[in-house]
Amino acid sequence: MSLFKLYRLLTFTCLLLGSYSAYALEVIFINPGFSNTENAQNSTGNFWFDVSKIMQNAATDLDVTLTIKYANRNHILMKELIQQAINDKPDYLILVNEKNVTSKYLSKIDSKHVPIYFLLNRPSPTSLDMLRKNGTNIVGSITPNNRVAGKSLMQQLYKKFTNKTTTSAHILALLGDYATPASIMRTQGLMDFLAQTPQVTLIAKEVANWSEQEGFTKTLAYMHQAPEINIIWCANDAIAFGAKRALKQLNMQSQVIVGGINWEVPPNNGSELDVSIGGHVLLGAYALVNLFDNHTQPKLSPLLHRSADIFDPLTDENTPLYTAINTTGLAEINFIQFSKTRADWHKFTIENLLLALKQ
Repeated sequence: MSLFKLYRLLTFTCLLLGSYSAYALEVIFINPGFSNTENAQNSTGNFWFDVSKIMQNAATDLDVTLTIKYANRNHILMKELIQQAINDKPDYLILVNEKNVTSKYLSKIDSKHVPIYFLLNRPSPTSLDMLRKNGTNIVGSITPNNRVAGKSLMQQLYKKFTNKTTTSAHILALLGDYATPASIMRTQGLMDFLAQTPQVTLIAKEVANWSEQEGFTKTLAYMHQAPEINIIWCANDAIAFGAKRALKQLNMQSQVIVGGINWEVPPNNGSELDVSIGGHVLLGAYALVNLFDNHTQPKLSPLLHRSADIFDPLTDENTPLYTAINTTGLAEINFIQFSKTRADWHKFTIENLLLALKQ
């Protein structure tokens, strides 16, 4: 081979590698949940496992190198994983501000060299300002409208209840926790409905820590104390499954309507919920699409703090999407179609995801 040809070959190779490195994307996601559905310590359901499963399929379609590390609901471990991820210096680090632990930890460490993107739970505006002043490189976030979800859940439960009976509604509300933004806003949505519907009586409102077991024990206790309860509003499906299990033990399933949020499949021998609001499990994949677009064409696809109207009640129409989420993790869908790098890109919505399943 002549020196000239060798020079051209090396030049082409360098250009090719340079082009690839310009668009190759490495992302680390610190998942607050568990890495599998069989962990005996997991009483909070499969939501976070499903988030990861869908994200992995999206990462494959987008040619993103995605590393997921699981905190197993252990906040001490979560802090360690965040520090390790910052040391690894990925292109982006996706975090969840569960119980505000993440934002408090970031305020104490040096993370300015790693762009951080919040998923599902982001810090409050005040916390965001404080973190930016401390040098934390927060580039954006995607969150669902949890206040709308909390109100929608109560609306659907009350609609089912009034279609069934003319008796007065008496509600038990089992909340997620006192600190996580999603829990706070879902509870606010519930309270919005109650303020507008004075004929509905709230019997009790108590935290169940997103847990099936706590949903079970607290429902047992309250049904003994206040047997007039006929609607149970739950901050997630895991709590609702626990409430259903308690009602089954009390032989009161037909007397009480139960609903939650997440679009989860009932656990073994568990009962279907009367209402489930969901769709936000998809936002991890949407986060990757946003990061991919920004990395590929930063001027055309800036990262922002976005709120997505993604919540829907589970219906016959969207059941195919629910089924795919809980089985294949939407492996049937090519998520590149939602990227703005394509001339024919589609908006990331429940409706378009359902259409993509049919292709």
